[in-house]
Amino acid sequence: MTTLPDYSITEITGRTNNKKALNGFLERFSLSSGRLLGFLLLLGAMAFSAASYAHHDDSKAGTIDSKRHPQGGSLYVTAAFGPDNRLWRVVPDKWHVYVDYSTDLGKTFSTPVRINKEPHRIKVSGENRPGIVVDRSGRISVIYSAEGVQPVAVYFSTSTNNGRSFSTPKPLSDQASEANSFQGRLVLNSSGQAYVFWLDERDRTDWRQLGNAVYYTTIDGESNQNYINRKFSDTLCECCRIAPAFDIDGQPVLFARFIYPGGIHDHGLSRTQIDGKNPLSWRVTFDEWKIKGCPEHGPAISIGDDGRYHIAWFTQGSARQGLFYAYSSDRGQNFSVPLSFGTPKNLPSHPDILALGKHVILTWTEYDGTKTQLMVMQSTDGGQTWSAAKSIAESASGTDFPFLLSNTRSVFVSWNSKHEGYRLIQLD
Repeated sequence: MTTLPDYSITEITGRTNNKKALNGFLERFSLSSGRLLGFLLLLGAMAFSAASYAHHDDSKAGTIDSKRHPQGGSLYVTAAFGPDNRLWRVVPDKWHVYVDYSTDLGKTFSTPVRINKEPHRIKVSGENRPGIVVDRSGRISVIYSAEGVQPVAVYFSTSTNNGRSFSTPKPLSDQASEANSFQGRLVLNSSGQAYVFWLDERDRTDWRQLGNAVYYTTIDGESNQNYINRKFSDTLCECCRIAPAFDIDGQPVLFARFIYPGGIHDHGLSRTQIDGKNPLSWRVTFDEWKIKGCPEHGPAISIGDDGRYHIAWFTQGSARQGLFYAYSSDRGQNFSVPLSFGTPKNLPSHPDILALGKHVILTWTEYDGTKTQLMVMQSTDGGQTWSAAKSIAESASGTDFPFLLSNTRSVFVSWNSKHEGYRLIQLD
């Protein structure tokens, strides 16, 4: 069954802003102009169904009960815990990005603070979403994608005063005026150093060429710094989110959907080397998914403190179809036999994974034709055996992807839906 991508109409048209690029887009995706028009009209109708919100006065103090419908109105909410167990949330709308926080595990939130004072067109989807982290010192870092000189660029902003104000957002790519950058992922390593990874089109000289590169930079917290861009990997699927993690030696690891010879969209790992040489990449899934279009279905990775890699992904290959999990005890060189999870007839999708020692948690969504179920299953022996999958929430409206969070006390699923609003669900 073919599913429509989550990009807004501006994501599609914004990245093909000239005739040559549009022709390349049509050729790559095997779309006639008539099919493309119908596709874009449907995406446009979906985009207009998202509710906008009224003007907000950022000077107002106090808290509001914005649990159900976050300021901004977008489904694509990202959340993270700070070192004091405060929950921080970043919410985009059409022209601005907002940050708020909760001290009662998502029951109520503070008055949102606007990140970008000057409006610019925000580019957002389930795969191309904003990010937020809070380091040990309490510094809050935010990324998001927005229109710039090019149709889309990843912007960065930081707060050093506990979220009362944020620095003027600045593109992270040193080629932002020349090439698109998008689908950024913001993560902290064990020492609190912030890394940002993103898909970058600077190396593409021909739109018929498949795949994008991943570039990354590190953040030292200075809002006026020049971000040093480094290439991490190449030939990645251009519409699937990338999944970063850190090995026990502190080196970044990237799990992503690559494009292999013959148009095969399978997954691989990339890892930096301690000696400073170029990162290594190698293939780890062999599902043989040959597809001309974009799956828009990125994977997930978590590395336990015992060094075991845990991965989850979606495929529709000739070798296997659905959601799968596997683990590696030798830094990704060899993986266990893929474990299928989810109910195939209910279209299981968009998994996330979290490993806390031997405790490993998987979450994903399923759709039974009338409502979306939020599913969870857990392992207490490092992924060797698993509990039965169970539904912990549901929605009959549009939903975002689920994400796993943890603080010093528990594990949670962060999930947003159009009708029920934002929910932080504590796991047993």
